[in-house]
Amino acid sequence: MLSIGNLTASQFIQRSMSQQIKEITHSTERLSSGKRVNRASDDPGSIGPISRLNAQVLSLGEAISNGAEGKILAQTADGGLNTINNILSSIRELAVQGGSSTLTTADRNTLQVEIDAYLTEIDALTKLIKFNTTKLLDGSTDKVNFLVGENKDDNIYMTLVRSDSSALGLSGPSGVKEFTSGRVTGYNYSSNLAASDIKINGQNALAATLTSDLTSGNNTAKELVTVINANSNSHGATATGFNKLTSAAKNSLSMSNTFAINSNVISVQTSLENLVTEINQEASGVTATLNSDNTITLSNTTGNDIVIGGNAPTDAGFTAGTYLGYIKLENVDGTFVKIEAMTKANGYASNSGNIDDLARFGFNEVDSSTVIRSDLVSTNALTTSHDIKINDVEIGVSDSSSAAAKAIAINSVSSSTNVTASGSNVITISLNFSEAASAASNIKINGTAINFGSVTNEADTITAINNASIGDIIASTNSSGEFLLTSASGADIVITHDGTAGDFFDGHTDATGATISVGSSVTFKGQILLTHSEGDIIKISGNDVGELGFQAQASSSASTPGSIISVSSTSNATSALALIDTAIDTISNTRAKFGASENVIDNRLSYLLDTRTNSTSRLSKIEDADFAFETARLTKAQIMSKAASSMLAQANARSEVFLKLIN
Repeated sequence: MLSIGNLTASQFIQRSMSQQIKEITHSTERLSSGKRVNRASDDPGSIGPISRLNAQVLSLGEAISNGAEGKILAQTADGGLNTINNILSSIRELAVQGGSSTLTTADRNTLQVEIDAYLTEIDALTKLIKFNTTKLLDGSTDKVNFLVGENKDDNIYMTLVRSDSSALGLSGPSGVKEFTSGRVTGYNYSSNLAASDIKINGQNALAATLTSDLTSGNNTAKELVTVINANSNSHGATATGFNKLTSAAKNSLSMSNTFAINSNVISVQTSLENLVTEINQEASGVTATLNSDNTITLSNTTGNDIVIGGNAPTDAGFTAGTYLGYIKLENVDGTFVKIEAMTKANGYASNSGNIDDLARFGFNEVDSSTVIRSDLVSTNALTTSHDIKINDVEIGVSDSSSAAAKAIAINSVSSSTNVTASGSNVITISLNFSEAASAASNIKINGTAINFGSVTNEADTITAINNASIGDIIASTNSSGEFLLTSASGADIVITHDGTAGDFFDGHTDATGATISVGSSVTFKGQILLTHSEGDIIKISGNDVGELGFQAQASSSASTPGSIISVSSTSNATSALALIDTAIDTISNTRAKFGASENVIDNRLSYLLDTRTNSTSRLSKIEDADFAFETARLTKAQIMSKAASSMLAQANARSEVFLKLIN
């Protein structure tokens, strides 16, 4: 049957031909792009994995770039530190040269100039060495991090260490350059003060044991100056004595009788001006000055005692008594003074000295960072009636008598004084484990009973005390194996024995190293440490500074930055070697940290490169076109398309049959 209503063969061939053209188009797209999936409709199920893998590969590339930047930063810092290390080697060479006793003063001055120039260059380098805008060695930035990975927690951190001459301990405000004592205390040294009991700049303060009677009336300050200066060649400091005494203010002078200064009679005067003139004419060993507030100051430059007596000294504003002098201490080479007692707390082998020895000289302990350590605080709480000033600012009251409470009172005015206080209390206890069972629960620490009945060693004792949670009191042992109780805040430590005193706790020493007898109840007071925020001198004044455990202290010059490496003498030059070696070790350790960080980055990069390769390979398998398959399919589609075109032409030729029938 011949029909023209529906050319079925032609339509079928056209549909087949359209399908082949579509296949050709898809294959052509895949072959030209290299991708199997060019749009979501090509493979909807693969779009999610492809998107995630693409993001991962791109992120890994940036992470690898971050790691490379981290390596460059570490190498930059290491290069700068290597330069600083070379400079330190040059400084050490100069210090060794300064250790020769044949050098002249001019030679030593030349060496010092070169050393100071090197230290200045170290400081300049630490400000110069940076990565982008981040300075690496000046302490302005604590640490940097690099995201070397595809996840938020894949950071690699590098600690940046301040490496200037001050941080290396070679310069800066490292102590009090010059300071004056409080009024010295009269004391009979017939019980002997060993030459090593007080240390100045780490050396014995005295040349020999002190055995003199320096009680009131024996010009104590002057004699102490003499014994300190007798060992100046060793410790490098010189002491000078002085004394001063200021009267009460008198708006008008009304003298009813004479009085005496240093046994010299001062006659009755009618005005303050005339009284000052009379004193300067008649009194030996003092100079009188009239002050703007109508007080009179008596002074000398020897440190000799000032003795007030006679009939009516109060009419002139003075109180009868013997007033001991003061001591000024400074280093001959202009570097900073360090003064301390020979105690284990200060790093010495024994508690040969005591902070009380230092207090009799009128000094507080001042370490190489201008931190001042007190003696034990008093048993009195601070009240409004106490006259205590820090940097001329009155401090407040305290809740209790402990060092911890008094530190809080000092800190309440820190914004005005620039001084912060911290408490400290450490006691050393000797234990007799054979008596632990008999002690049982009879020993209390700050009111808490501890059962020592089953302890047999230090570790058991530490556990028993620390498990009791007694405030901030911690039990431990030090490097010498001594048993310690410590309060970081400076809280009082009270030990009571309900049983026999001395059972198990055989003996103890307080925070200053003084031996304290056992008893039914013993209270150990703490100490206070004062620190100036700028490393400056701290002035301590007032009539009641002893409540804090301090001596009155002032200074005629603040601590200033500068080199503490001195080659002004053979001993100073050789002492400097230890400081330089420590600085070299510090730089080496810092370099090692940067080197370790660089190795960490290398390991991370190796992992990331492998991960990126694997992710790229996986993405390729999902997304990339199979060229062999697509080429074959394209060839097939092209052949089929050509065949369809030919068949369509033949199908269309059938119209000639119909036309012939009509004709």
